[in-house]
Formats: sequence, C-alpha cells, structure tokens
Amino acid sequence: MKLYQIDSFTKEKFKGNPAAVCIVERALTEQQMQLLAMEMNLSETAYVKIGEDYCDLRWFTPAAEVPLCGHATLATAYVLFEEGYWPKEKNIQFNTLSGPLYVSYVDGMLSMNFPANKPQAKPELVDEMNSLFGVDLEQVLTVPGEMIFVFKSEEALLDFDPEEQKVAKLAKNGLITSAKSESANFNFVSRYFAPNLGIKEDPVTGFMHTILTSYWAEVLDQSKFNARQASARGGQMQTELKGDRVVLKGHAVSVFQTEIAI
Repeated sequence: MKLYQIDSFTKEKFKGNPAAVCIVERALTEQQMQLLAMEMNLSETAYVKIGEDYCDLRWFTPAAEVPLCGHATLATAYVLFEEGYWPKEKNIQFNTLSGPLYVSYVDGMLSMNFPANKPQAKPELVDEMNSLFGVDLEQVLTVPGEMIFVFKSEEALLDFDPEEQKVAKLAKNGLITSAKSESANFNFVSRYFAPNLGIKEDPVTGFMHTILTSYWAEVLDQSKFNARQASARGGQMQTELKGDRVVLKGHAVSVFQTEIAI
C-alpha cells in the first residue's frame, strides 16, 4: 500500500501539521487502520479509496477514528492532485462520516468546503473554568465533543499551559482555545488540546476552524479571515463563512512516500 507523509497548512517541510495518507486498494479492517495509525503516531492517518466520481475517506488518530479532520483532508487532496491520482481541474468529493466534503485546486492552494459548526455559549461555565485553570476567560462555548475557551488576549492564550488530566475531563474529544489576534496579519489565533484522542496539542487543526470561523464571523461582523494556529510547529490558513458552509484554504508540502505491507 502506498503511504505518503504530508505537512499541511504550510509551505515549509517540518512546519504545519503532518498527516499520513494511505491509498487503499485492498479493503482494510478497522483494527488494521487503527494499528497503522498507532504505528505512524501522527495526529491523524487518512485512508482514501479512490473511485471514478468520488473518494471514500476515513481518519484515525493513534487512539480512535474521528468524524472530521481538516489537515488530513488537505493532505489527502494534495496527494491525489500532485501524484496524478486525480485531475487538478476536477473537484474532489470525499464521502466521510461528516457527509460529503469538497476540495478544489485553485491558484496553487487547496480549497476545502466543509459544513459550518456554530458553537453554543455557556456563560454559566465561565467562573468554574476560570477557577479550574487559573485563567480569565472572555467566553466558554461548546459543540458536540468539544469545549471552547475564548481568551481576552492573545498573550493569555499563548501562555496557557493546561494539565492534560483536567482537559481530558472537559469533553469527549478536546479543548479548543482562541483569541482575537493582535497582529495585523491575522484576525484570530487558536490552539487545540485533545488528550482523549492521544494528542497533547495539535499542530494545526482544520475542523476547529469550521467552528471558530462561525464564532468570529458573528463577533467581528465579517466573513473572511486569516487565521493562525499558535502551536510549536505553527500553521496558517484562510477561512470564509458561506451560509452554512466554511471554506478553508491552505498549502501543503510532501515530506516522504513509501510502500507498506499490511
């Protein structure tokens, strides 16, 4: 089976978020997919089965299958377009646990069209979370499987160093954190912690931006954003809210490719 490792949401190798992309030609069991994801030990390993008009796509962390992953979708599309599996002039439809996702190749960037996910404010949790983590939050919100902290400043967000055990108890998957950017180059900044998925801090998280784009569109009264994820590796993307969909645009770069027997 052909396997590629791709760095997503970056133009530089060893930046952005790495993902493994497996071209599935023979059916794999869920156990095989999970074991390979554990072996790769990346935040996500993607498995794509290529069809004539669409592709089937699944994502596994080292701990579990997940319903949506932006950076591994970007990585998969990059492989299909750049390695000749799919013509660049034709949009890719990925059938996933989150429904159909669409990726196009536009002016050297990959453009992904995902469902928007609007978070629900939980003002009753602000004091409790402030006390638990020793912070001063602007807002606490939730979506299924995730809790969201909005910080009052970018500096406070960057200084945040939560205990994994505390984060693990907040939500099924993880903790999304964000703040308005203090840089003229970006509109908002974010970080993502997901110990329950085997991820202490994710380098760059695509699906999170389908939530944060919906949030910041309402707060800042605009639809287009330049977003930065402030992990150690770092990454950035362009996002746009279009009705009930969010468009995420970014770059990717190939690190290596190999064959694996499984």
